[in-house]
Amino acid sequence: MNKLKQFLPFIFPSAAIILVVILAFRWYRLRNDQVGKISEFAQGVEIEDLTEAERSSTLSGVKDVKAVELQGDVEETMGEIRYELSDDKVKFSVTATLPQEDGSQYQVWLKEVDGQAVRKAFTLEMLKGGYSGSAAISTETLPFEVVVSKEVVNDNLMEQILLRGVVEVETEL
Repeated sequence: MNKLKQFLPFIFPSAAIILVVILAFRWYRLRNDQVGKISEFAQGVEIEDLTEAERSSTLSGVKDVKAVELQGDVEETMGEIRYELSDDKVKFSVTATLPQEDGSQYQVWLKEVDGQAVRKAFTLEMLKGGYSGSAAISTETLPFEVVVSKEVVNDNLMEQILLRGVVEVETEL
């Protein structure tokens, strides 16, 4: 009985440590399973940065570019996607009016319409007219949803969604 009393103070802390290790391992495994499983939409997608000339042409609207307004739930946020189809690519720019926050950044994600596949595209940069960024993606991915989120941690998990809009397939009349 004396020997049992000797080990009693170590039983509860040992059980607590084992439980914490099990929960941490489970959390890590679930987190990696979510990031690792992506559908065909995101697997073959290559997101390219636009050159400065392509970026300014898409942003300025000199050419015949299409525009989609980004919808959001937060009042002080608004934005627009300007895009054009050329060379089997969708060249697009996202501009948004978002509050400036320290310690976080705004990222643009491409999401499969009516699906769960999500792919990080780029981080918005603060320019004269607000936050802006641009990229190009294959036309095979059309239609796709553009999502702007506020991110505290730079990883492959979307955090707080602020704006969203869908780039549709063009239909010729």
